[in-house]
Amino acid sequence: MNGDAARKGLDSTDIQQVLHSLETLGTDGKLTDLQSMLVFAKHADPMVCKTAVLACSNLIRNNLIARFHELGPSVRQKLGTVMETLVPQVIDEIAKDLYCTDDPRRVRALQILGLLKKNPKILELLGKLVQDRDVKVRATAVSLLGKFVGPDDQELIMSLLNDKDKRVRANTVEALERLGNKRLVPILLRFRKDPINRIRGNVLKALYNLGYKDIEADVLDMLNNPDNFMKASGLWVIAQVKLQASKFEDLSGFYLLSDNEMVFINSKKALIAINTPRAKGYLSYLDSETIEKIKKT
Repeated sequence: MNGDAARKGLDSTDIQQVLHSLETLGTDGKLTDLQSMLVFAKHADPMVCKTAVLACSNLIRNNLIARFHELGPSVRQKLGTVMETLVPQVIDEIAKDLYCTDDPRRVRALQILGLLKKNPKILELLGKLVQDRDVKVRATAVSLLGKFVGPDDQELIMSLLNDKDKRVRANTVEALERLGNKRLVPILLRFRKDPINRIRGNVLKALYNLGYKDIEADVLDMLNNPDNFMKASGLWVIAQVKLQASKFEDLSGFYLLSDNEMVFINSKKALIAINTPRAKGYLSYLDSETIEKIKKT
């Protein structure tokens, strides 16, 4: 049965014909078929209803996976709204793609999950995928946590913040910050001295943006650390939250003389963010010094 025949078959009084038509459109149909298919999702016959839900789920999933970036945000969101009426079946169908062997398709399936509202099944899937073998899958899963995880999901949060992969831990902190929930502050405070520079920087930034402003001593510890990665991350925190204090101005100015390019760049960004007359003075000194060095070379 082709698409045109299946569309005509939806008007049949033969239940088997309707079922066959729904299955065909679920596999080979177009998004324009969705409205006529959704009618059968509330059919009196349980088998027709089940088949229609499955077919609609397949149609949306296949189109979103194949054309995710072609479809505009408003279209994707509308399809997400339709998918909400098909939960939990649609989640089960998307889950099939999450565990296929095609990694780009798996990432796209994760993005489709992001169109849905919070659901225990989605949270369960994300909890597994943040430890996936594929970096892009892990990163996408963690980024979605900011939408689906809540302060009552402490067990999952703590497991991710203690994950063996430092990228998962760092991305989890970013996701938690996006929640904007101040009740997460006590959890994040446990990681303010993390030995990984990116994680520690993310934690301090998250704490500050969640209303916990007492991070100056922690930032100073980073700036005075002998490790250049830790220094650079401390400067990054200053730039991100615009910490304005003379000690940060002076240390940021001092690190303009660093031989480490990352430290040098982040010190400049920190001074630009601070934007006080003193900070501008350091930047002016940098510019004149740089010019002199260029002249001598």
